[in-house]
Amino acid sequence: MRCEDCQTPVIKYDIEYGCPNCGLVHSSILENKLADRHKDNNNLGSIIGKEKGAYKLRRLALTSKISSEERTMKKAQFYCNVASAEFTMCKASKLTINEYYTKLKRKSVFTTSMTLEERTSAITYLVLREYNYSYTLKEVSKKLEIPTKRISKLSRLFARSLSKSYVFSTSNVSSLVEKFCLQLDKDRKFMSDCVSLYTYLENIESRYPTSAYLAGIVYCVETTQPHKITTQNNIAEVFNVKPLAVRTNYKKILSKLEIKNTFGLTINDIIEGIRWQDQEV
Repeated sequence: MRCEDCQTPVIKYDIEYGCPNCGLVHSSILENKLADRHKDNNNLGSIIGKEKGAYKLRRLALTSKISSEERTMKKAQFYCNVASAEFTMCKASKLTINEYYTKLKRKSVFTTSMTLEERTSAITYLVLREYNYSYTLKEVSKKLEIPTKRISKLSRLFARSLSKSYVFSTSNVSSLVEKFCLQLDKDRKFMSDCVSLYTYLENIESRYPTSAYLAGIVYCVETTQPHKITTQNNIAEVFNVKPLAVRTNYKKILSKLEIKNTFGLTINDIIEGIRWQDQEV
């Protein structure tokens, strides 16, 4: 008898038969022997009583009837559930992850180069964006231990296949800013200034709100406060980026605003001042 998955000769382990190559458990030999003795009943599970080892035999009877395709889907559902469990999500969004996996599988979007972990991580990130949850790509990557570039690439591929590309054309900046600012003990006025500055910068030059870029915006707003209490290191720690990234993005923001520093200015002063200069031109 050979394994139905890899065609390797199976080996008998105690009372069950298993593949030494892939580990798949086989019970067709047992099933055939018991079927001959109980011709009136074709269900192996129903002819096994409560004697010692019966539970294992019933389990073998069940698994022997599952096809390779069904076994793969069950494993995929397990990975989907594991990925969604890492985040605070509603039941509907968790069901959506499984639903999208099934749809993509039917569309033959998956390739052998995509591991189950990568597939489910990318789909999870897609659903998090669609449901407007405040998780960044870097946070998803860290929790699921999959590289950010891999998640980003696959999630956008899956979004196109599901006609969900619009999910990545919009950003949940407000919720992201609120989440990080709360960790920095900032008030609503500070959060509002961050969102206002981001919105104005978007009108000048659109840019994807990465963690480092948002960290730069938060620090820029911090420098306009009467008493600066939050350092670049504090912000970098909360956003999980390097202090150099905060400083670099801050300088780029000043360059985009065409000002040297924010000394003595408020965010409203900066935005209104630039608007006034634009109108004069």
